[in-house]
Amino acid sequence: MRLATTLVPALHALRVHRLRTGLALLGICFGVAAIVLIVVLGSNTQAKLDAEIRELGADVLLVLPGPARSKGAWSTKGKPAVTEADSDAIAQEISGLLAVAPALRGLTQVVAGNRNQSTTVRGVTPGMFEARPWPLTTGRPLVEEDVRRSAKVALLAHGIARTLFGDEDPAGQVVRIKQIPFVVVGVLKEKGHSLDGDDLDNQIFIPMTTARKRVLGFFRGHPTAVGGITLRVANTAEIEQASAAVRGLLRERHRTGRNDLDDFVVRDLAAAQRAQSQSAWLTTLMLTGAAAVSLFVGGVGIMNVMLVSVSERRQEIGLRMAIGARRREIGCQFLIEAGLLSLLGSGVGVVLGVCGALLFGAGPAIERPETGLAILCAVGTATLITVVSSLYPSRKAARLDPAEALTQR
Repeated sequence: MRLATTLVPALHALRVHRLRTGLALLGICFGVAAIVLIVVLGSNTQAKLDAEIRELGADVLLVLPGPARSKGAWSTKGKPAVTEADSDAIAQEISGLLAVAPALRGLTQVVAGNRNQSTTVRGVTPGMFEARPWPLTTGRPLVEEDVRRSAKVALLAHGIARTLFGDEDPAGQVVRIKQIPFVVVGVLKEKGHSLDGDDLDNQIFIPMTTARKRVLGFFRGHPTAVGGITLRVANTAEIEQASAAVRGLLRERHRTGRNDLDDFVVRDLAAAQRAQSQSAWLTTLMLTGAAAVSLFVGGVGIMNVMLVSVSERRQEIGLRMAIGARRREIGCQFLIEAGLLSLLGSGVGVVLGVCGALLFGAGPAIERPETGLAILCAVGTATLITVVSSLYPSRKAARLDPAEALTQR
């Protein structure tokens, strides 16, 4: 059996019956497009989550104050939940930590010349940039001498630097925070947004002592309270042990009863993002499975179309048999028609899926290996479903009696 004897009639049949061909394509086309789009968008989300995990660092813990307790009840008053003394105790008593960095945070207006911007001001120590490294584009970082002297110096994130100074070099310039002049000593490299939507580039870092005395005041009304402590663990494999050790130390320092709730929270930032990443992966998997159902529906549609085609072309089939076509050639013709429908529908579906991904801004994810694998699997599955669905119509066509096919109308 020569391929041309079956391929040419199959192509001719698809070209002649264009409406039927188009309708048969829809299920396969939309099924493949949905799978490609879902996988690409899921891969793009996964890439962002992975980048966020790398940005946070798999070795970072964050100690945050919870609601303060007052006479056994939760309140916003009472003793401070996390203090500088807690930070010092963690640094001295917990082994395996590379950096311990207490910090304060507040939102305020910053002015430079005739420009102003509402921004996050963070009071930090140099240890903050050891716990969460952040390269500079110009100038110098904050140093211990700045903290010791309560110096009025500021380190600007990329975005606030552009807002206040445009293309000028901010180093050495003056910004006013609550009418207090601060000398800009450096600018940090651009970071963009976190997954929570926070603009990481709209921040100003000043010495923590300066922040407490001149800008942000006392946290929760306490002179030693801090808004959080960032910890960097030397060995990521021991981060859970470090978290447990920090929690035990703080419960002991805060004299927390066995049945009492903690007045602080120890967060493993990367673990939270890893859980979110796994959740995104499972969601992508479920949506892909749902989209795959449309491929099966498309396969059923193609089977119905092929059955109608067999019924309409009985005389053609009978004539071909009468002039010498074998039953195997007749059956293969319908299988090839189904395969061509599948390949054409899959091709259009891939194009639609990729265009949709570009429309949603997920272009970089198209180049990821899992995207290519998903496309191959979608096209392969669509072709398999289509061929299997067309086995019965092709078998029925091959078993037609030539005499009955020619006489029946």
